[in-house]
Amino acid sequence: MPDEPKKTSDLQAAQPAIPGVPARAARPAPATKPAPAVKATPAAPAGQPAANKEAKGQPAYYLWAAGGGAILVLVIAIAWWAHGVPRTAPVAPQAAAPAPAAQPAPPKPAERIAVAPGPIATTSEMKEAWSTRQFLYRAASGETSPALLVRLPGDAYWAISLREPYGGTCELEFASVEKLRADYNLIASHPMIGDPCTHTVYDLTRYGSGPNGLVRGAIVAGIGVRPPLAIEVQVEGLEIVASRSE
Repeated sequence: MPDEPKKTSDLQAAQPAIPGVPARAARPAPATKPAPAVKATPAAPAGQPAANKEAKGQPAYYLWAAGGGAILVLVIAIAWWAHGVPRTAPVAPQAAAPAPAAQPAPPKPAERIAVAPGPIATTSEMKEAWSTRQFLYRAASGETSPALLVRLPGDAYWAISLREPYGGTCELEFASVEKLRADYNLIASHPMIGDPCTHTVYDLTRYGSGPNGLVRGAIVAGIGVRPPLAIEVQVEGLEIVASRSE
């Protein structure tokens, strides 16, 4: 089989062979850069297709990076907003204010009690029938005893000592119609004077016998022996004046 002609480079012409002239060594071909090595992709598990790095790997990485960056920006924005919003302490509920305690009514000024002999009341204070006014009567000896002025029907005034006649220890009282019925078991049409100790009742509209004659305060109930001790009174202008006691 004849020898095949040697292949020459496409860019280099074949040199003719001249007798007696040694052949010139062939110029070495220029070195070429080796192709870059390609990393082997690990084989995918059985039954799972190989991952395409260009098609799948890089887009997933960028998506994760973009999502993480968005979350980080959102967290920073929330932190900045929370830091900028002023915090107010919770307001504790206030207890209802207690209602102000009711103030007691101021006490009425003590009524001045007149001392006789002298003025014991005015006619303006004794306008109505059965109006009363208490006073003190001081005897010549200096001893004082409680007394009572009563306006009787018909513009008549009468004063008595509230000390029980003949030195008794009980103090007489002005008894209304209701009190006469409840405490003295007496049905009456007007107030009277009562003795709570002996339950004697004296009617000032009637006269009874006294040591010196007739005296207002006839006994209508009880065991009393005489009307209450009388104190003389007269009207002087607008004043009612008590002068002396029997």
